[in-house]
Amino acid sequence: MKLRSLSLFTLMLLSYTVSMAQSKHVVTLGQPDNIYSNILKEERTIWIQVPESAAAPTNHPNTYPVVYVLDGGVHFLSVCAVINQLSPGSLPEMIVVGIANSKNRTRDLTPTNVKEARGSSEWVKESGGGERFTDFIAQELIPYIDTTYPTASNKTFVGHSFGGLLVVNTLLNRPELFNNYIAIDPSLWWDNEVLTRDVTAKLSGEKYKNRSLFLSISNPLPPDTEKDIDVLLKDTSMNTEGLRATHRFSKTVSEATNSALQFKYTYYENEDHGTIPLISTYDGMRFLFSWYKMSGTLVDIITDPTATAAALRQGFNKRFEMLSRRLGYEVYPEEEILNNLGYMFMANAPEKSLAFLQMAIEYFPKNANGYDSMSDYYESQEDLKNAILYSEKAFAISGAAYHKNKLDKLKSK
Repeated sequence: MKLRSLSLFTLMLLSYTVSMAQSKHVVTLGQPDNIYSNILKEERTIWIQVPESAAAPTNHPNTYPVVYVLDGGVHFLSVCAVINQLSPGSLPEMIVVGIANSKNRTRDLTPTNVKEARGSSEWVKESGGGERFTDFIAQELIPYIDTTYPTASNKTFVGHSFGGLLVVNTLLNRPELFNNYIAIDPSLWWDNEVLTRDVTAKLSGEKYKNRSLFLSISNPLPPDTEKDIDVLLKDTSMNTEGLRATHRFSKTVSEATNSALQFKYTYYENEDHGTIPLISTYDGMRFLFSWYKMSGTLVDIITDPTATAAALRQGFNKRFEMLSRRLGYEVYPEEEILNNLGYMFMANAPEKSLAFLQMAIEYFPKNANGYDSMSDYYESQEDLKNAILYSEKAFAISGAAYHKNKLDKLKSK
């Protein structure tokens, strides 16, 4: 690979990712909604982010994976921020659904009822409603989101603390409900580590194929004290109870050799229970979608001056076939990146330029932009007839003054 070519391509991709992150989510960030639950016998507030590209005209429906976030009033905006920053370069664009849990978190998010926890009985009287709350998500919330918003089948479940406990409980008892799970410093000490007891048996078999879990562990001690996890695991005080329980669970899952689950856990020695959610969401998303970013092989094909247009098409087809297989629905190239690549190679590799612009028109035949770019291509090749033809197509779609002026200039030559 030529470093200069790679550098130019990388800069183009960076510019594309940054521009998308800046412009695509401003209008739709945090739309509030409400849903009445017959299961919970109460109304529940949710917050929704839908990518702006959902409204883009294409020859295929824009559908998106969905991320469901527990404690949405606290974590919704930070999860949106991570996804908006990383998509579409490192993650697919996604719909984010934040679920309010402020009224009775202990009831909603704990899987079993206990009489006493952490030296008190009063605050756990209503514990054990986690399965019923999961019924609400599975039977009412997900169907509502699927019928109201442009969703794809791929789903991710994110929770912190008690929310992380429910995420793990859902993975172990209803793995079919979500594809991906992020458990942020989960409260796996709950009920004498009930979820760790039979985790090895539950994880065996094929039902965890194409399922992934990222789990994070915080340092419960003040920042100017002990950080070494091996030392903390030997401590027997209440301070490290949560860390020891979560680490035991993580080691048990890691050693479950008969499981198809994709699993990673990370100990953050410099993060406490309150600061760990943001970095966990970032690292978790990078782990869950580590295969999404454009591969070096495809970058090599794009930047190879000897690569043919057929090789480019084959490379793109292989990438999007892989993405479709991984995500469980049909995935298409982004129009803007095809367009940018068309301009990138227009002067020095016109065959490549033409291939990218043809793909842009094939995938997005209702967008004027592809035809306008194709007009620029033919003008650069001194083919005035085809430049006018594609300029007429762009104007016919948009009716914009810009395209009319451009067409008039071409006809006057």
